[in-house]
Amino acid sequence: MKKLTLSVAALLIAGMSYSQCTSNPVVDDLQAQNYKIDDVIDAIRMDIFYGHLERERGMYYVNELMAIKRDNEINIVLLTKEDDNQ
Repeated sequence: MKKLTLSVAALLIAGMSYSQCTSNPVVDDLQAQNYKIDDVIDAIRMDIFYGHLERERGMYYVNELMAIKRDNEINIVLLTKEDDNQ
């Protein structure tokens, strides 16, 4: 699990630093969505911690949101590569 977390973190950092040099509005929108996803994940984890949400159900939601965030990161990379080729 730690390797997966570190891999995702490395991918996110690389993707964010790479895409900072672009001015593509779609990329900017995807990055904004990722920030919102991070906020929702934090809120879910807080709800789990304080007992407002069952751990299993909360982690299901977190995993689904992480999958969406991963897809956004892939799309950001593809869009920035597309911009570089033009």
